[in-house]
Amino acid sequence: MTPSLSVVIPTLGRASLSQTLDSLDAQPEAEQVEVIVVADIFGGLTADLEQARAHVQDERDADRYVWLEVDGGRHCWGHPQRTYGARAANAPWIWFTQDDNISAAGAFAAMQAAIDAQDHPRPLFFRWLAPWRQLIWRDEHLMLGNIDADCLVFPRPLAEQIEWGLRYEGDFDAAVRAAELAAGDIDWRPDLISIARPWPADLWWKVAA
Repeated sequence: MTPSLSVVIPTLGRASLSQTLDSLDAQPEAEQVEVIVVADIFGGLTADLEQARAHVQDERDADRYVWLEVDGGRHCWGHPQRTYGARAANAPWIWFTQDDNISAAGAFAAMQAAIDAQDHPRPLFFRWLAPWRQLIWRDEHLMLGNIDADCLVFPRPLAEQIEWGLRYEGDFDAAVRAAELAAGDIDWRPDLISIARPWPADLWWKVAA
């Protein structure tokens, strides 16, 4: 079965990756989603990455989870891994998150509703709760500080054309490039789909239990 969505997650092997993946698996639509975990192996495979690889390959659904390894050289924040993961994705839509964030409750449903509402595929910019507990984006303006990788859901043909930059602001660069490729035709969505560095009360699937 072709997945409806691919999620690309760069990782350094942080222990928080397990919590990230738990939040994806707790979504009711999880069975329709491909999860691509892309290890940053610049400098070699660390013990943390070895442990993360074992966790993904041995403890997650092999039909939905993909483990990849990429040495993108010296860079910031896993951006080469996002480029690589997007080009390995199988779903028609791609979401970008990271290994110390979680998906918000209802995230996949919100993405699918936005996709279904499109009369043509275009970039979707959702909201993310930043580590300083501010919602990003704040208003419909594409500018530094008002977008993050976790906000971005792209049609795969568009995502495959984007080379994520090597600087810290590479997520902003990717959003700008997406806007250029779409001739400015962006769908700003008010739904919260991701929570950075979550607090215990943010772990919605545990709180509900």
